[in-house]
Amino acid sequence: MSRPERLTSFFILVVVLGLGAAMPPAAAASERIAGDGWAMTVHYPAGDGPVPAVIVMPGCSGNRPPAVARGLRAHARALNAAGLAAAIVDVLSPRGLDTICARPALLARLTQAVPADIADAAARLGRLRRIDARRLAFLGQSFGGSVALEIAAGAGGRFAAIVAYYPWCADGYGGNGKSRFAAPVLILAGLADDWTPAERCTRLRPVSGSRPARIVAYRGAHHSFDLPGLPRQKVPGVGGAKTVGGNPAAAADSRRRYLAFLKERLEDRR
Repeated sequence: MSRPERLTSFFILVVVLGLGAAMPPAAAASERIAGDGWAMTVHYPAGDGPVPAVIVMPGCSGNRPPAVARGLRAHARALNAAGLAAAIVDVLSPRGLDTICARPALLARLTQAVPADIADAAARLGRLRRIDARRLAFLGQSFGGSVALEIAAGAGGRFAAIVAYYPWCADGYGGNGKSRFAAPVLILAGLADDWTPAERCTRLRPVSGSRPARIVAYRGAHHSFDLPGLPRQKVPGVGGAKTVGGNPAAAADSRRRYLAFLKERLEDRR
């Protein structure tokens, strides 16, 4: 190779390397943030954003059991595929807790206390560069679903939408089977659930000036029906052993419904 050719090759190499150095690094697929009493991993969809985000909270056994972890990943994948960030929150491990499923007093206390943690987490989430702070939603399972309804009945205005999987539909939302929700709510329940009966939710009626909840109840679906690969079994719960088990058909339909619900509500916040 002649000297002019070597110089040309060197120049091209320098230009290519220079362009590579000038290009911004690829956006991270996930990001972890934490506060007092909570920790959260944010899973981003493709693209640079800013994008809407859904805080996802599991039930009373926390984030670690394999079946729960699979379920959380399934929801994160569905949300990411729809262009939404999925922020998986843990409120038990930061408190030094494992399962609280058979501890009714602690469940009741944390159901009241955790909404403040979620408000803090939502504020921190909204400050991330790739998140659209105007378009946040919350999705909870079981204990997380009960927290979801507490949030909807309290400071629900922070969230454009609330999705509650098989929550405990307490009478206290307005008294005597009435609800007082300040945010749009979708409840997804199983008619065969012997832990948090769907009937408690279907009898809720909104008090004047509050929002009604959309309620979908699946025939033959047990508690934790959205967890993939979960065999039907008995587990310790409040008041004794309770039935849990995955239901692929109900899980798939529930994902389709909540994605449509979230799209509808989040579009209103644009």
